[in-house]
Amino acid sequence: MNEKIKNIMNRVKNSITSAIINAYYGKYLELGLPPRRFIQVNIETNSICTRTCHYCLFGIRKVPARHMSSQLFFNIIDQLVEMHFIGRVSLFEINEPLTDKRIYDFTRYISCVLPRCYQLLVTNGDLLNQERLDALMENGLDQLIINSYDEKSFNKNEVWFKYGTEKYPGRIEHCDKTSFKEWTSRSGHIKQYYAGEAVNTFCEYPNYILYIKPDGKVLACWNDFDEENVMGDLNRDSIREIWYGHRFKRFRGFVNKGNRSISYLCRRCDHTPDLNYMRQNKLITKKKLKKGFHSTEIVNGRMEDEAIAIKRKYLEGSAINEKDKVIYSSC
Repeated sequence: MNEKIKNIMNRVKNSITSAIINAYYGKYLELGLPPRRFIQVNIETNSICTRTCHYCLFGIRKVPARHMSSQLFFNIIDQLVEMHFIGRVSLFEINEPLTDKRIYDFTRYISCVLPRCYQLLVTNGDLLNQERLDALMENGLDQLIINSYDEKSFNKNEVWFKYGTEKYPGRIEHCDKTSFKEWTSRSGHIKQYYAGEAVNTFCEYPNYILYIKPDGKVLACWNDFDEENVMGDLNRDSIREIWYGHRFKRFRGFVNKGNRSISYLCRRCDHTPDLNYMRQNKLITKKKLKKGFHSTEIVNGRMEDEAIAIKRKYLEGSAINEKDKVIYSSC
């Protein structure tokens, strides 16, 4: 087959794939069909970062330090177990996840009770060393992405990338951001990257991703620096009640039809939907199960006992009762 025919076939394949993605993710939303379950969960366990980057919330204002209670964290994960959730779980949102020393135990807890989920973490590498990298991987992290924003951090992180690539092939990625130019405005917050006008199309974020802040608030979007669009509070309501509840339903009713008048954040937002991102997040879990490069089996007695021990470590005097064992075993 010559090169010309190959190129034609690739263009046809890409066009078909694009049409399928648009129909499955885009048209479904525009038609106002019933909400699907989220395919990605971001849990921000604290609001701390080691940097003040120009393209980020930490670069434009001082951010008060907030910490998610361990009780709330375990409650969130246990709800996902009860919902039989299979998808991506990331223990970060806009923070630096390695500033939370509980991250290793939390990662292990998820790998014990949600072994079919895909755990992905993004770090700037400032706090990364061999011991911490090994702890993340050995506790069940599926993918670690290291972003380097200056030459010094790049050289340091390259060492851990090479080490991790050799020891954990296929599970470490190092991104050179030292000359990166494609920053976004984060829905108009970062003025120098603002496109100049808002978009008037649907938005994929409130339809496929569950964003949870350290205090338990659920937001419709990770660009919501001022928490304008709060969909619920997990200290009062369940994940299921919030995701399928009135606030989310009303919010989606506006944005899925391209009506951004629902809030000031949405009215100025210049984010263009990236449906392929949604598709990739849906596929990575399937790829994990197919590859089976580390534990994906149904929770057995050892993993159940380990999960209970981790919970007991952080909740101390709280009772770990028979209900917990039923939850873990039903995963």
